[in-house]
Amino acid sequence: IEHVIDRHPMARSVQYQRGVILGWRHLAKRLPIEIEQRTSINVDPVRLRAELLDNAWRERVPVRDGHPFRFIYTRTPDRHILQILTSHTFTDGKAAQLFSGDIAEAYGHLAAGRPLDPEVVDLQERNHDRLFLSGLGWKDALRLAWKGVTGFVHDLVMPSGRLLVGGKRSGETDVLMVELPREMLGALKDAGARQGSTIHPLLLLALLRTAQQDAAAQGKRLRHGLRIVDNFSLRRFVDDPRMQKLYDCVAVPYTLELDPEQDDATVLSTAHQRLEALKDGDILSEIYRFRLLFQSSLLLPKAATIRFAANVLTRANLICTNVGPIDARLEHFGPIAVRSYYSFPQLFPPGEVMVQISAFRGHLRLVFLYDKGQMDEAQARKRYVDPFIAELHRITATDDVTPALAANG
Repeated sequence: IEHVIDRHPMARSVQYQRGVILGWRHLAKRLPIEIEQRTSINVDPVRLRAELLDNAWRERVPVRDGHPFRFIYTRTPDRHILQILTSHTFTDGKAAQLFSGDIAEAYGHLAAGRPLDPEVVDLQERNHDRLFLSGLGWKDALRLAWKGVTGFVHDLVMPSGRLLVGGKRSGETDVLMVELPREMLGALKDAGARQGSTIHPLLLLALLRTAQQDAAAQGKRLRHGLRIVDNFSLRRFVDDPRMQKLYDCVAVPYTLELDPEQDDATVLSTAHQRLEALKDGDILSEIYRFRLLFQSSLLLPKAATIRFAANVLTRANLICTNVGPIDARLEHFGPIAVRSYYSFPQLFPPGEVMVQISAFRGHLRLVFLYDKGQMDEAQARKRYVDPFIAELHRITATDDVTPALAANG
């Protein structure tokens, strides 16, 4: 672990604060790193999960007085579990996976008696403005900035469709980690190929229909079109090969509005068009929107800054991310086969439900985060997890969505 941190200058960081501004100061040498060692007698998966979450979230990752990492190694009667907790330095799934993969690879080298990788992963400051907006011509910059302003105004004044989740948030997050049926990944790829798209719009459609069914079970309907906060990868806009190596997925959240009254083909077409527009450069307008949002939030008292930014940014309580395939190096820690690996971010306000999809060993896994004050595990499975899987089965079993998307090009 120390060797990997030494290879990543960006990982040698501590936080500083000037007024409401938070920043990171990079150190020439790493600070001491402690591996927290725990033992547990829990073999019941539910109780063990609760204990691991408590390990991770009861104490904050150190920021101002230490590197933004915690490493917790837990031994149970039948498992050995390593938790790698990060804050702000590695803020997306791909980067966290690469960091974890580097640790697994280094352990493998040590176990085999091979020398450790000396290459330094030295990257420029990861700043959305500098990385992605500085090279734009003034016409493109003006056009994207105007779109960012109109998006900001839209978020302030337009009603937002929300997932109908009752109950008061407790602030305590629980997480379900569910293996989807092994054939699901291939079925989704085939369905996406038939419509000239990826599996991502299919996942969004399944989320919409799941939310619609849950609302109907409550005797209600989704209004204004459901807003889903999704994450879009910026890797296609990065020319620096070093950036592509480490930050394969620098993600920017954007809001997608889906109308539950439309049929499947129309919903998929809407999602597909939105994703294609983002790929063509519209995602950069979101960065201007974030810049305006950040500058506006600085006018508020510190306590209200994050609440304002998060609510205006998302205007939704359903957050979705598709982190793609897991780093293959995490299959093994040297001679030790990895039984399972999950990577997920902590739920952030105002999101009350978060859905994350990833692929590991050729099949999909669902990570579902929710607030304990609003539902328990049985309710989460009944209301969202099981219906979501059923929707994926339904979507992949029909070709009804294909013609409209094909006609749309």
